[in-house]
Amino acid sequence: MKKFWFFLGGFVFSALLFFWISAEVYYSNSPESCMSCHEMKVFYNTWKNSVHGLADKGALRARCVDCHLPHTSLYAYLFTKAKAGLHDWQAHISGKMNSPEKWLAYLRQREFAPGKPTAFDSGCRQCHKVLIGDGIPIKAIKAHKAYLIGETNKTCVSCHRSV
Repeated sequence: MKKFWFFLGGFVFSALLFFWISAEVYYSNSPESCMSCHEMKVFYNTWKNSVHGLADKGALRARCVDCHLPHTSLYAYLFTKAKAGLHDWQAHISGKMNSPEKWLAYLRQREFAPGKPTAFDSGCRQCHKVLIGDGIPIKAIKAHKAYLIGETNKTCVSCHRSV
């Protein structure tokens, strides 16, 4: 009987831990959560006024996690989210990145670093599935075709820098 209660207690604890972690992941997916650190407010305001933000300038609304986390697998998404979250928390607590200027300098240095994207194509492609279609300029069609067949190493933000 003791084993039963131990097993049941472990099961209940695990279930509560799972739901707590799920709730935290869900909450931390919101732009307001990303903006909760004072140095992120400038990025939040930039997003809010962009075509993907709250300004109703574009057809699509995106959250921070839609662009800044990979959408290739659940593991990649959660691992990158945890890694980036720990990095940002440590940078916030230590004062290493306690101003928008320090973040911008860090992002400029990292922007074209191989394997360290600040935005992931898999996020762009979640919404932008059709890259070649009516109304797209010839130059864009050529660039998108090269991208789709793997003739270029450029990413979405290599050309679309203002998103």
